[in-house]
Amino acid sequence: MLYFATVPAGLEPLAREALPRGAKLLHAGGGAALMELKTPPKAWPALYTNVFLVLCQAKTREFGALLRVAEATASTAFFAYTHPNQTFRVRFSQNGRLVNVAGAEMARAETLVKRAGRLRVNRVKSDWEFWYLLQQDGSALYGLLLSRPKAQGEKGALHPEVAYGMALLAQIRPGETVLDPFAGSGAVGEAVKHFGAKPLLSDIAPKPGIAACDARDLVQIRDGSIDRIVTDPPWGIYEKCDVNALYRAAFAEFRRVLKPSGAVVLLTAAAREAETAMVEAGFAHEKTLRVLVNGKKAVLTRWRPAIA
Repeated sequence: MLYFATVPAGLEPLAREALPRGAKLLHAGGGAALMELKTPPKAWPALYTNVFLVLCQAKTREFGALLRVAEATASTAFFAYTHPNQTFRVRFSQNGRLVNVAGAEMARAETLVKRAGRLRVNRVKSDWEFWYLLQQDGSALYGLLLSRPKAQGEKGALHPEVAYGMALLAQIRPGETVLDPFAGSGAVGEAVKHFGAKPLLSDIAPKPGIAACDARDLVQIRDGSIDRIVTDPPWGIYEKCDVNALYRAAFAEFRRVLKPSGAVVLLTAAAREAETAMVEAGFAHEKTLRVLVNGKKAVLTRWRPAIA
């Protein structure tokens, strides 16, 4: 069966590393990944925001054309997930945004589901959602929504999918100790657990369960004791200290506590300041992904201790 999964913009290159066991990646790009999988996993990797079971595909930019293809060729593979008399609603999305369609098109789309699956329409609150998706590249699909975005937590908190992508980029191994000294609400710590690693979380203004510590003075951490540092440092003013000063002090501490074989993954919009401070601290750049975080352009970078 085919599955279509959306991912945060810019993290598509990590889709292959986040595939469920036995899955074959057919395409990744445009904020999504298309994969083939015989048996769905018990849980989908946390990189994905939404996952759809693909019932048919087409090359079109019009909902009417996609609906005609669905009426003629749509798979009934959704029987593996649904039961008669459950409720459903139909939604239409173009380039990642919900749109309204004419009543006649909505009625046809609902009739297709009712006829094939013996489900009942509930446009307010339903057991299942069937989606018609038009994408910027001209491809389109009709599918059943299987999973929704994870809860983000408090306003401004790091999205769980982005945190998982950061952990993926860090190439974390089971049993390693992963430090996030700008832990915020702890999203990176939750992501790290998926990899069998031990999160070590701190922040200057910590939430419950996170240690109180200033990233510019990690006095409680021994030299060379950390395997990975995965963090989202502030991008603007931090306690009356500008980004340049903050990054220089914090990254020098990163170099002290990190093992020679370790790696640092940073998410920041202050790319130039971060690069200057990392090089000064003795790190060598390995990889960069350009991402969107809450609508803002940022970079996700991986660094290793430079070889003298």
